[in-house]
Amino acid sequence: MIYLDLKLRPTMRPNFLLLSVIFFSILISCKLKPSNSNSASNLDSIFPETYINYLDTVIVENSGLLLWNNHFWTFNDSGGKNEIYGLDFVNGKILFTIQLTNAKNSDWEDIAQDKKYLYIAETGNNAGARHDLKILRIKKKDISSAPFQSIMADSITFRFADQKDFTPAFRQTAFDCEALMVYNDSFFVFTKDWVRNITKVYGFPTKIGDYNLFPIDSFNANGLITGADILPNGKFALIGYRNFRSLLWTFQKTKSVFFSNPRLIDLGMLENAQTEGICFSAEEDLFFSCERTENYNQQIWKIGKEQLKNPK
Repeated sequence: MIYLDLKLRPTMRPNFLLLSVIFFSILISCKLKPSNSNSASNLDSIFPETYINYLDTVIVENSGLLLWNNHFWTFNDSGGKNEIYGLDFVNGKILFTIQLTNAKNSDWEDIAQDKKYLYIAETGNNAGARHDLKILRIKKKDISSAPFQSIMADSITFRFADQKDFTPAFRQTAFDCEALMVYNDSFFVFTKDWVRNITKVYGFPTKIGDYNLFPIDSFNANGLITGADILPNGKFALIGYRNFRSLLWTFQKTKSVFFSNPRLIDLGMLENAQTEGICFSAEEDLFFSCERTENYNQQIWKIGKEQLKNPK
């Protein structure tokens, strides 16, 4: 995600969280139904450009993707080092390694930003048993031009209020979570439902705190959602796959409808590409990445703005 100079809303009133709990309690009591379904009428095909065909072997399991300060930023997911990497925008070589001295990489999954901070989603939850979901927050001003540096991160913690059962069920949970985006002064996280292939979206403030989240809406993604990004005008994209056939959804977020104007873009030609990270550029081009698989190197693809607007 590029830096978006967004106007922040006024500070929330003290009773905001209480009102939110009441509102969302009513909402969740009415069985949440996916907003839209995947249908042939909104199916488009795009052949993405291979932008960087080989990333450093340090990041063979790159998960999130971000554009900031003319560099791509990424990291490895579960079990990787507690480091994020700044990559050359043209050739993908690692230029910066930033170690988070007070954070462990249990399962980092996505990366986002606003004017002051980078955010890392420590939210991977393949078994649905985690009680320690959090967003790690890094001050941009703490990041220097040194090739290797160590900095501290803050933590913003949360939980899904509609999850009642934490019995481990590997790849059978509705509460895995790999996609994060920041819009105005709010986080939005999207679940990766291994059973129903839908996604639920939850929103909460970017302020330090501990949040109990109820779903805002859900969508029948017909796949596993692994990354998200959004533009200042509210257009956002979700990346993922089903049976390791890549898929891309675009939407227009409005004040009244979260998953408005859904479009499914067929990326099925990327067979066995584990597409994980996604970000827009300042020019509204779209970039997305994959981990190394039997069929693909760890790499980055591009879909140009005009191609995204006028698919074939």
